Amino acid sequence: MLHLQVVVSRKTALDGRLEIPESLARRLTDSEVPLRIAIPGSETDVRVEEMACTCQKGAGGNHLHHFLAADALKALPAGANVNLAVDVDEGLVRIEVPT
Repeated sequence: MLHLQVVVSRKTALDGRLEIPESLARRLTDSEVPLRIAIPGSETDVRVEEMACTCQKGAGGNHLHHFLAADALKALPAGANVNLAVDVDEGLVRIEVPT
């Protein structure tokens, strides 16, 4: 079980994408197990996506951002630090929004 914390972007409510580290994206896609997310009150399929970007985060210009993508993620509050508990073998990502 992997545990990490990520910040919900203001864009997540619009596009249903939650940014995750590249290392987690690779582990999830390499597992070849169907992926699901569990948010309090729902459990649904999720996909891993990557998007080419030219923002100023990367020192070398063009780079990739990695995301979990599902409509259910639109319900996460912008700016929240959410906790992810990831079971790669089961393909399940539990998302907890601290109160």
